[in-house]
Amino acid sequence: MNIGEFFTKQNLKFTFLDPFNHFEKKETALEVRKDLITGTVSRILPFRFRGYERPPIEDYLKKSPPDKCPFCLPQRDQLTPRFTEEINPEGQFKRGEVVLFPNAFPHSHHNTVAVMGNAHFIPLEEINPWLLKDGIIVCLEYMKKMKKMDSALNYASINWNYLPPAGGGLLHPHLQTVVGEEPTRFMETLILGARTFRERTRRDMWSDYVAWEKERGERFAGEGKKTLWFSAFAPRGMAGELIFILPDTFSLLSLTEEDILSVSEDLSLVFRYLSRINLISFNLALYGTLLEEALFPVQGRIVPRYLIRPLDTSDVNYFEKLHGEVICPFIPEDMASGLKDFFHAS
Repeated sequence: MNIGEFFTKQNLKFTFLDPFNHFEKKETALEVRKDLITGTVSRILPFRFRGYERPPIEDYLKKSPPDKCPFCLPQRDQLTPRFTEEINPEGQFKRGEVVLFPNAFPHSHHNTVAVMGNAHFIPLEEINPWLLKDGIIVCLEYMKKMKKMDSALNYASINWNYLPPAGGGLLHPHLQTVVGEEPTRFMETLILGARTFRERTRRDMWSDYVAWEKERGERFAGEGKKTLWFSAFAPRGMAGELIFILPDTFSLLSLTEEDILSVSEDLSLVFRYLSRINLISFNLALYGTLLEEALFPVQGRIVPRYLIRPLDTSDVNYFEKLHGEVICPFIPEDMASGLKDFFHAS
């Protein structure tokens, strides 16, 4: 079994009479890509891509001013929940300008919010790695505490919905943690895939994946001190998907402060790249275990999000919601090429 067998591509053609060229016959091409590791099916439609148009941030700021934000001071102290004394006697976990507290609207047994900084809004290209580092460290401090209290908690993630197109309900930058005894569905898919691959080949799936993508080169986007970056073969978003892997780290709790700063610096660079191409919103997840799990290195995904002008149409449609397949007009290899230039220039 070769890792490349998990990534398949089907070329399709569509013919119609073009009303913009005197109804002459026109043929367009598309690809149906399948990632058999994640189960993702993406339909790549390059003829639909017209570039991204940056939405006016001012509109968001008008609708959500600082004095209405529960994460801004002084209202944060009155409007955000506190931990019970057994978890944290102070009610919050703090580091620098980062404050972590329970989610008032939880979607997991252990679900928290980490507010990053006192500024109500930070533009994507201005998110600094030191603030992000403190945010990640606070999340890990909470996870260490919960793991100490309950040794059965083995799976965790740090997540971010940045701005409304990505489902962000508040402009104030904030991370969210999810900690549980069982992995989320996506994490479980990756872990089971790696286990099956090991049983059939006696090889490590992630090592083979990294070697395969680096050898091909077309989706290998760059390398930081700790991370390897790739553009997903079959992205889960209309604007593509980025994958970053820490190949030598097998537990979130084994990350050092130096490791976290390195990852944060890479993320900051990627955010600047996304802003450069007018993508100003994203979903991010950093996945890992709370025990040393050789089948699952610490890794993350970023799915850029955008609204389609002029109607601010959602980038999620019936194909994704009702058929489980993603329409992607942006060629994944182009994203890797653009980000690679950013890595080389840094």
